[in-house]
Amino acid sequence: MIRFIRYLLFLLPFSGLQAQPSATDSLKRERLHTELELLGQRDPAFLSGIDVSAAGLPLAELLRNVAKANEVNLCVRNADQQLVSCNFKNIRVTDFLEFLCREYKLNLEVVGNIVSVYPEVAPPLREPEPQIRYERESGLFSCDFTNAPLIGVARKIAGQTGRNLIVPQHLYDVRVSAYIHGMPLEEGINTLAGVNGLTLEKSGEQGWMFTGREEAAPGNNGLPRGFSHRPAFASSQLEVDSMGMITAMISSGNLSDMIASVCEKLKLSYYFVTPLQRNISLFVRQVDLTTFLHVLFTGTEYSWYESGGIYLFGTAGKENSGSFLTVRTVPMRCRTVDKVADLIPETLKTGTQIVVFPDQNSLILCGDQSKVTRIEQFLASIDKSVPLISIDVIIVDVRKSMINEAGISMGLGDAPATTGGTLSPGVGVTLGAASINRLINSFNGFGSINLGKVTPNFYMNLKFLEENGNIELRSTPRLSTLNGHEAKLKSGETRYYKEVNTNIIGYQNPMQTDSYVWKSIDANLEVTVVPFVSRDSMITLTITLEQTEFTENNSKVDEKEPAPPGTSTRSFESILRVRDGEMVLLGGIEKSTKNKTSTGLPFLARVPVIKWLFGSSSNNKISQKLNIFISPTIVF
Repeated sequence: MIRFIRYLLFLLPFSGLQAQPSATDSLKRERLHTELELLGQRDPAFLSGIDVSAAGLPLAELLRNVAKANEVNLCVRNADQQLVSCNFKNIRVTDFLEFLCREYKLNLEVVGNIVSVYPEVAPPLREPEPQIRYERESGLFSCDFTNAPLIGVARKIAGQTGRNLIVPQHLYDVRVSAYIHGMPLEEGINTLAGVNGLTLEKSGEQGWMFTGREEAAPGNNGLPRGFSHRPAFASSQLEVDSMGMITAMISSGNLSDMIASVCEKLKLSYYFVTPLQRNISLFVRQVDLTTFLHVLFTGTEYSWYESGGIYLFGTAGKENSGSFLTVRTVPMRCRTVDKVADLIPETLKTGTQIVVFPDQNSLILCGDQSKVTRIEQFLASIDKSVPLISIDVIIVDVRKSMINEAGISMGLGDAPATTGGTLSPGVGVTLGAASINRLINSFNGFGSINLGKVTPNFYMNLKFLEENGNIELRSTPRLSTLNGHEAKLKSGETRYYKEVNTNIIGYQNPMQTDSYVWKSIDANLEVTVVPFVSRDSMITLTITLEQTEFTENNSKVDEKEPAPPGTSTRSFESILRVRDGEMVLLGGIEKSTKNKTSTGLPFLARVPVIKWLFGSSSNNKISQKLNIFISPTIVF
């Protein structure tokens, strides 16, 4: 007996140690006691004595009676089903509240003289880490875990093996158990999937994806996961403001869940033709419904269609092609519909029929709703007002010429010459034999030289002429064209020549027939300007200038018909950049001709002064210069 008592005394210290609360519990109880003592000082009603006797009475009912009897303020939250059994005599209200908190794991909050009682929230239990080991040298895989989340197991396997394991969203809540020791990696992961009712599919060269368990999701009334109305993402991740603008920040969400949430928030009627089994990530801010659906279905096999306020969603396959076929007329407001269809990229036009409707300057689009919407957005981006440019062209063609002719020519003609000519402008006189003889007789008697008389057919021409010319041709046409389109100016003349064809018909008695046709040759001045307007109102001009002129051609094909007229062509191309309303000068097309000739007696025609008596000379200078001024102006 004494030995037994000693044994109990030996165990008492250890049992006391085990009964002692932890440091956290001690601090919590001390805070609770201090808070209730301060409450009693503020409101003495909490220090009054009460008698309590209860057997399985709900906590809310018990505290309601205590508050009513002692005129104190007590409130119970989330503890209506808590049953209390106790029997106390003359106990303070504060002591009774402290007892309830300790005995039934409750907590309280004091605001003034109001006490709110609520159950303690137990800290969440930490999931045990799945035991996974992978030996890279041997390639063997081992694991040991029970009722672990599949997403956590896949994350840890991927981290240790470097292989990608994809878990679809509808398998996030699946829990798996497995014990594998020393198996090859792929065989081990296949075993892990098989023992838990899953399947494994190859995804790329270095990864797998878990599949299976596609049956009805809990809480969906037997509907497939694609028709779920309980999204896995938080409501704050997909919001719709009062203006109907949508903001979505979802890293991984089911496509049908996103559509259902948006339609419900916008109060739209919708219908799923086929399930939408796809998880996507979407990050958009303040977009309308059309843009939201366009982004949502980009890169997927699904489509949508709106008819009578009802939105249809599903797979845009051949069996459902009629369900999502839409026809829409898109009018062009700022440009003509001509050749607009050629501007649409081929990738957008694939699977869509486009018909030009010139009567209303519109395009008729027929095809899938999403593709038609993309084409309509593209057309809206190019249907902009095209600037109209007015181009002032000033053409100045200046021709300067200077002709000097002087000298005396003499000789015998076929018949007697008649004296005559002009003295102004310039001197051009022809002297006959009688006039020359009178001139000679007038000189006789003045010296020892007797010139004698000339024969009746003798003549003499005196010519002294200087001619200056300055011709300026000026034209100021005005052209208008749209941005990026060509404006062309053409001015010139046409000359005709006869082309004769000789045909011989027959062999024994050949007959010769002649036929002719008049052909033309043009000599034009052509100016082509293509303007391009930038956003800073700078205008880039591509200018092409070509000038063709007729040349003197005295050659003849035969004695009767002259040869076709000759032409010479000069041209240049230039690209320059000017501001709106500025003027640019295009010059440099200049032609200069010099022609100097002299005739006379040998040697005497070279002696100064005497050369005017025994010869004649001609000195011609012609200078031609073309200047073009161009001034573009943006009209609107």
